Amino acid sequence: MIEIEKMGRPAVPVISGRFEGDAAASSRAFGMPDLRFVVVPRIYRNLNPEESIRNTEPAFDELVSMLTVEADSATDGQQIEKEHRFEGEDRFDAVLRMNEDYLRRDWGDGFLLMPATRSAVDELLSGTNLPPDHVVCDMPPGFGIATVEKIAINAAAAGAKPEHMPVIIAAVQALPKMTADGGNSLLMSTSPQAPLLIVNGPIAKELTSTQARPWDRGSTTG
Repeated sequence: MIEIEKMGRPAVPVISGRFEGDAAASSRAFGMPDLRFVVVPRIYRNLNPEESIRNTEPAFDELVSMLTVEADSATDGQQIEKEHRFEGEDRFDAVLRMNEDYLRRDWGDGFLLMPATRSAVDELLSGTNLPPDHVVCDMPPGFGIATVEKIAINAAAAGAKPEHMPVIIAAVQALPKMTADGGNSLLMSTSPQAPLLIVNGPIAKELTSTQARPWDRGSTTG
């Protein structure tokens, strides 16, 4: 639908109710967060022709309206936020607030995210000789530009270390090459599947041997 919109023609997808969240996430990923869609209650592949008609007819007027009425473009020209600030009773509370907000934005998968502060990102950048603005690849499925610095920001949020950066960058480079369509079918599927990265050889042994123990980092956690 987004490709049709880019051709200058109005397009409105019909979405089954249980996939409404997926549709919103996909439209954001492909750079058109204001794409409008009509929601119907049932999934078509499980319906016979008569049931399909009953599923669609109540949404027909809304579909026609979306195709014929100009959308409000209030979000045009929105600036991408460069920095986020979170405050709490203490640092731990601030991190929890950050995680709550990022999960609401669909920026996490439920695992605890670490603050990607400027110092944390700079530390990760020290683990590679590539400049921060070096473009590694177009990142599927949304084809965002994956620079070394952006990879470092995401790696910092995941709790990575500088020595992990070469492996992470290599893994990012591999994602667009997974399948003929650049990994889109795998990364966007609603089926229970996900890519798995297995690291072996000398680099795996090196990273394992250099992995810092909690007490080496001054942790007070028992």
